Amino acid sequence: MSQHDDKRRRLLSRLNRQLAYTAPLLALVAGGSVLHASASDDAAMSEFSSPSDASLLLASHHVEGEAEAQGEAEAEGEAEAEGEAEAEGEAEAEGEAEAEGEAEAEGEAEAAGGSSALVARPEDYSPAYSETGDNPEEMLARGEALYNDTSLSTNGLACASCHGGDGQDTAFNPTFQQPFPHPVGMAANQFGMSEVYADEMVQICMVAPMAAEPLEWGSDELTSLAAYMVEVQKRAAGKPHKL
Repeated sequence: MSQHDDKRRRLLSRLNRQLAYTAPLLALVAGGSVLHASASDDAAMSEFSSPSDASLLLASHHVEGEAEAQGEAEAEGEAEAEGEAEAEGEAEAEGEAEAEGEAEAEGEAEAAGGSSALVARPEDYSPAYSETGDNPEEMLARGEALYNDTSLSTNGLACASCHGGDGQDTAFNPTFQQPFPHPVGMAANQFGMSEVYADEMVQICMVAPMAAEPLEWGSDELTSLAAYMVEVQKRAAGKPHKL
């Protein structure tokens, strides 16, 4: 055998070995995978007796890599789902707590005497008495009688039951010495009103302490009581009055 034939045989043998290694690599690359080979990989692959064994090794590495990536993606998806579920649960709990708080506040307001709509002046209301005190004597006389009338309530109370009759002004806060409208603790605490007029003060006393329905706006009873309260306020403040 010539030297030229011997070189040709060795060359073909080397090419066959390289083809056995590169064919699985080409197949994996064509399938969308990238393989990083190292010296240790070459040494490991040299132990196999056939190219098919090496191909199986490469394919198994590829499958294992895909399985690991899929497992990580599933774990991340489960973590995200758990986080979203927890956030939704917290939002629902906060919403329920707020709704319960609002319901409790409404219940307390109702128990305390009801909405300010019961005792606040209507938008189209114009009082028939003067807030400055220039009211007729007969109006004040009727107001004084109603001030002592227990039939206005459902529990036997009259205005005078809390605030005193026969010129005795009691159970008034210091703010009562200010001209109407002025702050009243009961109005603020039970009805959310920062200040009230004399007729609104009468309505608050009707609804809360006296446990009755508010008087009709513009009625003679409400007008007379409000006019009388203007004079009581002046008397409590030590100012000239008509009582």
